[in-house]
Amino acid sequence: MPVRRNTIRFNFVRSPELLEELVSRIPNTTSFIQRHGSLLSLVTAKRDQQLMSVLTQFYDPLYQCFTFQDFQLVPTLEEFSDLLGIPILDQTPFTGWEKTLRLEEIAAALPLTNKEVMDNWVTRSGVKGFLAKFLIGKANSFWNDLDFRAYEDILALLIYGLVLFPNPDNFINVTAIRIFMSQNPVPTLLGDILQQLHARTTRRRGTLWCCIPLLVRWFISHLPKFVLKNQEGRGWAHRLMSLTDNDIIWTLRGLDEVAVIDRCGEYPNVPLIGTQGGISYNPCLALRQFGRARRAGPHEMLVPHISFEFQVDSDELRRRFIKAWDRVHKADPQELGPKTSLPMEAYYKWVRIRAQKLGMPYEAVRPVILECPDKDGVPPTVLPPQIPTDYETLKRSWSQLREERDSYREKFNEQELKIQKLTKQLENERILNDYIRIEKRRPWEH
Repeated sequence: MPVRRNTIRFNFVRSPELLEELVSRIPNTTSFIQRHGSLLSLVTAKRDQQLMSVLTQFYDPLYQCFTFQDFQLVPTLEEFSDLLGIPILDQTPFTGWEKTLRLEEIAAALPLTNKEVMDNWVTRSGVKGFLAKFLIGKANSFWNDLDFRAYEDILALLIYGLVLFPNPDNFINVTAIRIFMSQNPVPTLLGDILQQLHARTTRRRGTLWCCIPLLVRWFISHLPKFVLKNQEGRGWAHRLMSLTDNDIIWTLRGLDEVAVIDRCGEYPNVPLIGTQGGISYNPCLALRQFGRARRAGPHEMLVPHISFEFQVDSDELRRRFIKAWDRVHKADPQELGPKTSLPMEAYYKWVRIRAQKLGMPYEAVRPVILECPDKDGVPPTVLPPQIPTDYETLKRSWSQLREERDSYREKFNEQELKIQKLTKQLENERILNDYIRIEKRRPWEH
């Protein structure tokens, strides 16, 4: 039987409601998007707590990706860049070892005076920065003065500090300010998400201090419409466990023609540094997301797992990660291989074996193919989804199905009443229009 692993209870950060109010004021987002990227929807998008909880259960700590029954998805630098509309600059991303920012530099980069920066530069948990309350007040002031450019700049900084790189103090710390000023947040965002997922999955608890709304936006971009519409009313666990590789929208528009950062320096993969630690990520597992496909699983030497936290790292790993970004290799589309959407069977087998070893967090809802990892030539075993057989379980299932039937019937009746109401309203409007048309005729036409 396939292994079932226990789920993990994660906590997620919620952005302040005041931030949503500031975003809702912007009547035309074109100017903001051109200068700061597509950040506003990360604030306004509906938070689906169940999707966040379910998706994070599929994180694979060995390969830093999401492993499902017979396919894997890898959040990539190029996809994040495309979704945010923010390019990856040809420079070393945030390292945490940059020289100390002078207050004059911060004032020059923001619509703030030197005095405002000095008077409101405070310390929280040993870190310098601005209180969100101060920046929200400045945003309101700029709005009242009709200085919309300054308003958008302060709003963007608030999003960096409270959504992209959140912290427990409701505080825009110097790290978020530095990354905002660098205009190169994408590598740090991906590093943050993977490092936090890895650390919390390993400890099997904790708060994910990273930009989960961006992760959810990325994942949704790969889902077909029928999964999102969910006309059957299924929960996210059922929907994700029922996905097959044929359901996935593998390549986002245009990403089959981009150069891909596939390795850096001494590493065969890409070392990323977040705001709290570092982790390696494996673009070679994401070939299908760039319009290519693997023939087989990668050699273990090509996907070394490295992760560390700043608090416990001896600094040697961070130093090596930083140095690696001096030699970034970008693979041209032709270098990635011919365009194809179908991996070879050897790769499918490798993914299925990995899924078996990792274990799925929820019960199977479709047939499971069990591979024999130690013997070549042995055909896989196909197991049907687990079906309850004892009386009490069947009774509970029957009750659940009856409740679902009653729920669907109620929804159907509601929709039928709406249709009848709209039909009657349409008929009344038609009668009224006929009457008005007659009245508008010239008198001699009566």
